[in-house]
Amino acid sequence: MLHLPSCLALLATVVVAQAPAPPQTRPEATGYTETSQLADVERFVDALVGLPHGNRLAVEVAGKSHEGRPLLLVRASLPDAPKPPLRALVIANIHGGEVDGKEAVQELLREIALGEHTAVLQHCELWCVPVYNPDGNEQLGPKNRPGQNGPPRTGQRPNGQKFDLNRDFVKAEAPETRTLLALFARVDPHLFFDLHTTNGSYHGYHLTYAPSLSPNVDRELAELSRTLLDATTAAMLQQDRLQTFDYGNFETRDWDGGGAPRSRDGVRGWYSYDHRPRYGVNYFGLRNRIGILSESYSYCDFATRIAASKQLVLRTLEAAVARRDAIAATCRRADERLVRGDVPVYFGFDTGFAPPETLPVLVGEVETIEPTGDGTRNFARLGDGRPEVMPVFRSFQARQQRALPVAWLVLAAPPAVVDLLRRHGIVHQVAPAGQRVRASSFQVDKKRKPQRPFQGHQELFLTGTWTAPTEFEVPAGSLLVSSRQPLARLAAQLLEAESEDSLSVWNFFEAQTTNVYPVLRLAEPAERR
Repeated sequence: MLHLPSCLALLATVVVAQAPAPPQTRPEATGYTETSQLADVERFVDALVGLPHGNRLAVEVAGKSHEGRPLLLVRASLPDAPKPPLRALVIANIHGGEVDGKEAVQELLREIALGEHTAVLQHCELWCVPVYNPDGNEQLGPKNRPGQNGPPRTGQRPNGQKFDLNRDFVKAEAPETRTLLALFARVDPHLFFDLHTTNGSYHGYHLTYAPSLSPNVDRELAELSRTLLDATTAAMLQQDRLQTFDYGNFETRDWDGGGAPRSRDGVRGWYSYDHRPRYGVNYFGLRNRIGILSESYSYCDFATRIAASKQLVLRTLEAAVARRDAIAATCRRADERLVRGDVPVYFGFDTGFAPPETLPVLVGEVETIEPTGDGTRNFARLGDGRPEVMPVFRSFQARQQRALPVAWLVLAAPPAVVDLLRRHGIVHQVAPAGQRVRASSFQVDKKRKPQRPFQGHQELFLTGTWTAPTEFEVPAGSLLVSSRQPLARLAAQLLEAESEDSLSVWNFFEAQTTNVYPVLRLAEPAERR
């Protein structure tokens, strides 16, 4: 006969034996020599549901890729708990060869299914798309990421349409982009993470990042984004021993003290990338929410890059939870300022780098790994770098600004424009044909197109002048787009004649653009009949 302690010990042994073993990611199972394909991710996520806290995860298919592959969506939340005040959305693998974020998201979801990160989930609902570009992810090859410090084979950069999905956020021609825009509308996340892997300059960081860089982001929101990333930087250094900094590259450029650099001679410094909303994080900031670009360092080893990507998301979520009331209130105020319209809001254009900050930047070194049998040459990070004080160009400013009008009138709007406004969530209505309105028109003096096509388009740039308000008769099929809506900053980016990344730039108004741009700025509210 067994004594009670012996029975309890036996019972504990049986329970442990019956508990499912946590699944491994493809890198973990292969000693970090391989990355996950879509089927690996699907199996892994399915296995997570069977873990002790697997009921924290809800799995669905958000949409399909160009080639028909599923875009897996996982929501992490505490079951039967009050709805938390914050929502965050993470996408990874937007470029199929940049694989670290995809693996990091899987590891983070496993930790949640094992009962970790309860303090975060009490205040933040987390949504994840581990493989945002499944078409690119499946095209494994040895030369898709030259120079990267493993794994040997990764996916390709574009999707099945040969589009760079991180240039598609204005024109929204890819099904993946359209799925994500629908998710933005459905979830309305306060934070959006876009996880990448960077190569290029040899620096001393494990990961670099950027907030939304558009100069048209709400100022209070931009300041809060910087506060949040500063807290993340400190936490990753103190708790994880990971060095992080603003995304950039070492370059020498001519800078005139106010505009964009224009040549390779002049100021040596650390330069960020771009302000235009064709890039997802910049786009997201125009929705009055916080966007965060993550770029793990290509020359760190694969395991370190995955860890850095995961900790960037986790530490930022922890910092956000500590500031949850401020984040929710700041996003709400950014919306309300536009809806009220009692204080002028300005749209900026003619954009260049803002004056730099003088900061220490870690200059790194790499070791060259000689070509293998497939002919690839890789580089490995050496040490933690050495600090060098230099100009840091990590923000942009508009040299010209124009106050938002009461509304925009899109003359005889093409069906493709109507569809895009709907997909972006821009509120609009059909303007009564024959109505008389007072508005300014943009007189086109010059059209310019680069010779080389880009993303299936030849971008169109207009120069001209705005007329004084005069009376117009509204033609049939016109749209009225009020600036008294939460997404007015985005509407301005899409519709303004002088916007540097608009629907016009992507040719959606080209057939209508003669000597007058087909979007008017209303000087006063249109009268209803």
